[in-house]
Amino acid sequence: MPQKSLITISTRHQSHYERLKSAEVKKFDDFLIKMDKDIRDKLSGSNLTDFTVKRLNAKIKQIGSLMNGTLDDYKKVWKESVKEAAVYEAGFESRALGQVVEGVNFTLPSDNQIAAAVFSTPLGDIGGASGGSLLDAFFDDMSATQVKRIEGAIRMGYAQGETTAQVVRRIRGTKAGGFKDGILAITKRNADAVARTALQHAASQAREEVWRQNSDIVEKVKWVSALDSKTSAICRSLDGQEFPIDKGIRPPAHVNCRSAVVGVLNNKWEDIFNKGATRSARDPKTGKVGSVKAKTTYYDWMKNQPAKVQDSIVGKSRGKLLRNGGISSERFAELQMGKNFEPLTLDEMRKLDPVAFEKAGL
Repeated sequence: MPQKSLITISTRHQSHYERLKSAEVKKFDDFLIKMDKDIRDKLSGSNLTDFTVKRLNAKIKQIGSLMNGTLDDYKKVWKESVKEAAVYEAGFESRALGQVVEGVNFTLPSDNQIAAAVFSTPLGDIGGASGGSLLDAFFDDMSATQVKRIEGAIRMGYAQGETTAQVVRRIRGTKAGGFKDGILAITKRNADAVARTALQHAASQAREEVWRQNSDIVEKVKWVSALDSKTSAICRSLDGQEFPIDKGIRPPAHVNCRSAVVGVLNNKWEDIFNKGATRSARDPKTGKVGSVKAKTTYYDWMKNQPAKVQDSIVGKSRGKLLRNGGISSERFAELQMGKNFEPLTLDEMRKLDPVAFEKAGL
């Protein structure tokens, strides 16, 4: 039976991990229902228009306290889910290495080592507000924002002379809108994003911990982004880039990031087991998932897509540059970001490669 490369195994596994994320985010639903009930219970039986400022502040304080308590309860569930996912991912990475390099005993870090790596390593989140945050602070910031948003809605309703029913509708949303048009719907989306981002961070750090303890075989890591039309600009440009162990960027590069890093074996093993390796790619027209060569980068893949698909992903000007600028997909990727991984404007790109722009007629 032929060996599989790490990139083949890991990219296929990532699709399963995305399904795990979807299952995990549903755990917040029960806590959201409780928050909804607590808010309605505290506001029912009275009318905001009859409140004094003192009574309003007391009511808001009560609601904020209940919300914080519920979010604290969810945090315990969330942290346990993150830990369990990290331990599983470390085990998966160890087994994947075993499939690729037979006859070698790989060191598996302890559960405590894995958890420490996940919760003591800052989020990458390049350029985002959460960049450099630890997971606990990432969650707490989200919680504080949601509580303030509800408190603000109540204060606004009071200031505008709204009835209690009107304020509740603003918070819950409307039945006609499927209750997706209220503030609690925003709370759910933000909680989902926090869960998904944390789980991706957990996977990255858990695998990294395995690589650190097996650095005699794994010498580098490679960034692997999803080959589909939903991939962010920064992840499109990072796809295929390699970094030393313990250095460089790691997913998540942004909130809801789906990118991963895979181990790159030292030359003794990499040359033997990377032949015939593939990675998953989604057809933009049919939505079906197929496979391409493992060495295919995001912009290699995109260069083979129809012009309409290219333009829908990067815009008409960048699409034209890729098609007609006489540059490689690798050079195109280099032009997308600055030294600090900030996205470049078209004018900034033109200064870096005016010839390509001239060829493309831009």
